[in-house]
Amino acid sequence: MKKKIFLLSVILLMTGCFFCTSFASEEDEIPEEDMQKAISAYKYGVDMVRVKAYDTAIDSFKKALSFYPKMTDAYYNIASVYVAQKKYDEAYNTYVKIIALNPYDYDSILQAAKISYNRQNYALAMKYLKYIPDDYEHYYTVQQLYADAKSQFDLQRNKVERSKVTTANNNKRVLIDKFNSPAGMVVDSEGNMYVACYSDNSIVKVDKNKNKTNFVKDYLLDGPIGIAIDNYDNIYVANFEADNILKVTKGGNVSVFMENVSKPYFLYIKNDILYISEQGNDVVLTYNLSTQR
Repeated sequence: MKKKIFLLSVILLMTGCFFCTSFASEEDEIPEEDMQKAISAYKYGVDMVRVKAYDTAIDSFKKALSFYPKMTDAYYNIASVYVAQKKYDEAYNTYVKIIALNPYDYDSILQAAKISYNRQNYALAMKYLKYIPDDYEHYYTVQQLYADAKSQFDLQRNKVERSKVTTANNNKRVLIDKFNSPAGMVVDSEGNMYVACYSDNSIVKVDKNKNKTNFVKDYLLDGPIGIAIDNYDNIYVANFEADNILKVTKGGNVSVFMENVSKPYFLYIKNDILYISEQGNDVVLTYNLSTQR
């Protein structure tokens, strides 16, 4: 890609992936002596790259940067040497420095994306590539890399999701079996669990030792589905087929708490407010339980 035009430019013909450099703009106000030292060190670094004396080349480019810290192409050549040495972490960090100095250095952005891709950080690679405009001269490469990164990212994400499902399946276990259409369930202050059994018209109790008993088996129960429990261990039952709400005390006494509730389904209690989803009327009802005490 074309670099910005600077006051002083030196074009060095090279082989491989090592490119030209650009020097100071008027705003930088680099002393002439320092500029000459930077150019000299840079040229020597280029010569060392040609003979593959990479460590010496890096030292020379760093020396050039000590005289002119904004010489982005010195950084670029350092990064390229690191890539040649397969020191990808160092190369990536150097490209990041270049991008910080010049967010429009799309060559460096592309290289950072490639390293991110090879690290299997496909999301980061795509993030870099999105910054490159479609008029960039190597945009076809950008498009191909983005498509590959997107494909690999999707595969990676699906693999993680499958792993989560497998882990969940491996961790699930049967607490207790042989319920008859279990629906809503709650746990009281003593750790006992209560399960509404829809088809059996009963509320089953499972104590802390996993002993199962019929807590309530009453003629008033008709399609119990959603249940909730208050701070006093009173249980409220959405009696779906009977269109009402039942109240079951801690001692197991059953009474009709609320009538004419069309197909109650889900119950929830918070701050003494009972919430009821009424499917028959497509509404949610609320009732303040504290008024009953």
